[in-house]
Amino acid sequence: MSASSGFKVSRQAIARREGPVAALPEHGDANRLRYMANTIRELGENRSEYVEEISRLWQDAAEKFLAIGRYLRQAKEHLRHGEFEAMIAADLPFGKHVAFQLKAIAEAVDGGRVGQHELPPSYSTAYKLIEMKSEAFARARQENLVRPNVTRREIIVFRKRLSEEAQRRRSRSDLLAEERDALKRRIAELAHQQELAERRLEEINRELGNKQPEDDQKMIVA
Repeated sequence: MSASSGFKVSRQAIARREGPVAALPEHGDANRLRYMANTIRELGENRSEYVEEISRLWQDAAEKFLAIGRYLRQAKEHLRHGEFEAMIAADLPFGKHVAFQLKAIAEAVDGGRVGQHELPPSYSTAYKLIEMKSEAFARARQENLVRPNVTRREIIVFRKRLSEEAQRRRSRSDLLAEERDALKRRIAELAHQQELAERRLEEINRELGNKQPEDDQKMIVA
């Protein structure tokens, strides 16, 4: 028997068995594959390998939660009414709040608001970024916060600063509004005083008009 025929027999024998005889990648269970994917290698003093591995894991994290968000979008679109919410409540390893965030991130990417390459690897950080209103998000992009290595703290500090700026603008607006209202009240008060003065002037003129002939006669006699 040749080596090649022996190989064929072995393949046939394996094919007749009920299951795989080795933990090949295509036959391994999901948990084993997940464990293997997350196994840490000893890299020693090789800086470039650290950079490569960390960068790969960083990107993988963002891609995975984006893929979950896209599946959630599909589910929302295709499942019958009520099934999507029931699936989240009963079957998924996260709740409605997280599902909403993941779906919102996918919508932001697929809608062109933010690029996939710009997402930070943490879904909670990514959501804090994309949930901002258009004006704030445009400001964040101008200040180079829409980037994959942005931190949650950076976004929190940025949003706090925007909130404080808005509060100062509101305070200024409140002061101007109070001054405006005070001026309106003053104008109304002056208008009322003017009306009273005009009425009094008319009374004086009428009184002087009635006494004018007598006054004129006194002036002539004199």
